[in-house]
Amino acid sequence: MGMGEIMVKSPMSAFTASLITPYPASGSPIKFDQIVYNAENHYDPESGIFTCTVPGVYYFSYNIHVNGAHALVGLYKNGQPVMFSYDEYNKGFLDQMSGSAVLLLDQQDTVFLQIPDEEANGVFAADNVHCSFSGFLIAST
Repeated sequence: MGMGEIMVKSPMSAFTASLITPYPASGSPIKFDQIVYNAENHYDPESGIFTCTVPGVYYFSYNIHVNGAHALVGLYKNGQPVMFSYDEYNKGFLDQMSGSAVLLLDQQDTVFLQIPDEEANGVFAADNVHCSFSGFLIAST
């Protein structure tokens, strides 16, 4: 770096949270309440909602365990579904499903996971079986 140049820190936004309580309620955001990383506090574990404060391109991913029933989980942006993942449960097995997406977000946009249908709520978690939800900023705009 030359004399007179100023180093500017790049904006950052990232989180990973896990769920250890089985069968969360349908029709509202899943509350991944065990924080693995959330230094910028852009993910709210009490609501289950990520709120964008740094506009840009983000990557989101989730991993869900399924037991006892079929499972349907949606990734939502501003209350609208972006994509769904579905697992048809096989009795006697602990299944897994996952999904990921790259999203362009503006300030105050929200992202969350939700079970849209109570008939397909086999989302399973326990002390040693965690579901996870992560997101991070790829590039600010």
